[in-house]
Amino acid sequence: MESGQNSVQIESIKAIDHLGIVAGTFHKLGLAEIIDRALPKIGQHRISSSQILLALLLNGLGFTERRLYLFPEYCQDLDLERLIGPNITAENINESVIGRLLDQIHAYGPTKLFTDLVTQMFTVYKEALQLGHVDTTNFSVHGEYETGSGDGCIKITKGHPKDKRWDLKRFVLSLVVNQHGIPIFARAHDGNESDKETLLETILSLKKSFTFDPDVIFMGDSALYTEKNIQKLGEHTKWITCVPATIKEMTVLLKSKLSFTPTSDPRYSCFAVDSTYGDITQKWVVISSEDMKCREEKTFDKNLSKRFKASSGGLKKISKVLYACEVDAQNALLRHLSETPLVSLVDNQIEKVSKRANGKQGRPKVGEALITKYQINASIQLNEEVVKVERESLGRFILATNVITLDSEAILNHYKGQMLVEKGFRFLKDKSFRVAEVYLKSEKRIEALCMVMVLCLMIYSYTEWFMRKKLQEEKETVLDQKKKPTAKPTMKWIFFKFREIKSCVIRFNDELMSSVHHLNDELIKILKLLGLEYEKFYI
Repeated sequence: MESGQNSVQIESIKAIDHLGIVAGTFHKLGLAEIIDRALPKIGQHRISSSQILLALLLNGLGFTERRLYLFPEYCQDLDLERLIGPNITAENINESVIGRLLDQIHAYGPTKLFTDLVTQMFTVYKEALQLGHVDTTNFSVHGEYETGSGDGCIKITKGHPKDKRWDLKRFVLSLVVNQHGIPIFARAHDGNESDKETLLETILSLKKSFTFDPDVIFMGDSALYTEKNIQKLGEHTKWITCVPATIKEMTVLLKSKLSFTPTSDPRYSCFAVDSTYGDITQKWVVISSEDMKCREEKTFDKNLSKRFKASSGGLKKISKVLYACEVDAQNALLRHLSETPLVSLVDNQIEKVSKRANGKQGRPKVGEALITKYQINASIQLNEEVVKVERESLGRFILATNVITLDSEAILNHYKGQMLVEKGFRFLKDKSFRVAEVYLKSEKRIEALCMVMVLCLMIYSYTEWFMRKKLQEEKETVLDQKKKPTAKPTMKWIFFKFREIKSCVIRFNDELMSSVHHLNDELIKILKLLGLEYEKFYI
């Protein structure tokens, strides 16, 4: 386009989207120096390890249909010079460069590198660890894998699939997040690793990696609660966990008549008892949840007739058996009733039956020897008292802790935070980000990529916490999906708001000029709240 002596020509239009926020957090936390010190640049390529890793993070958090490591296709439309560094092009970030970086990460130690980055994050984050939520999940992988390539690699193998993909091999990821859902420890494990062992190992490894206040409380699901585990954690590690249904004392307590105390949340009530399970002094808190009870009652009522039908079928089966003596028949009936306590006897007779000694059918001959057998003749009905007791125990679960000074409601509120680690796993498996789809063929690179996945989560969750903190401090809000003001937006929604931001390079009279388009007042407000580390990528 020409106007008089002036000429204007569009050189390029590139995407920035929300990725300037991702890059802003990466630099705000000071991660680049740690990465480059741990993983010095090798080879002739011009791009540093921290820049390669930043590119992977941009891809992982990019709302793209491309998987985490498909380059340079993903980078073609991005303003890489603005987001990563001067003179960086898509060709600089190829599969060879990515592969060498993953090999370097594995050689250094993925968990060690992540621990180094978390240590650096704490210098900026400055929030003391109060609660540590621990859990595991597993990821399916495609392709054939042997039993492992040695050198300390994880083993990609069949295990218990939480995604129901029994046909695929997998690896396990253990994760610890803090009270704000920010990951502080992660480690990949073999695909068939036991949750009981993994959760214990994760807590002990975390304690070796960092020095924490002794009052930090760790939380895990029922897999953590074994006699061996709570003894190994010792008295100096504080914990809260759910008691598994396999423990007899637990099932008895759940069905007992208890005097529950309401909490400040009307959906819950509590009853506390002392316990010495595993020779560890602790407190058990029976929680009654109204929401859980409503859900379980629907299933209970649905299964009640099925359970009665199954018990009737079992009775019919043992009634066809001929027993050698009356005691055997009575014992068989008692055993059946003990296995199905839901029913009670309406009538009960043990009848004598004469049978031919030779086992043949038909009328016996005159004078033929007969033997006496015994047969059950009984009928059953639902035991309404047992049904009532079972119904009353619905919606109950037990939390155990060795922090005896905590009151019941505090124990419950702390344990509710387990949803934060589950939220982290949902993020990693969210199809919007595609950070968890693994098609690599090397166990070493899979283990390294696992660290990158969790680093994506750390960047995302820290940014969400920081965004909400600034909104609260400044008493500001943003509009949510329903156009209503909120001070607690998800970072995914904030990212979505920035989805159309582009940079445009224009040649004006042989001079190149750059500008950013589609920033509105709300987006500018968000950037100013976040600070200069973020503004510089847009303004």
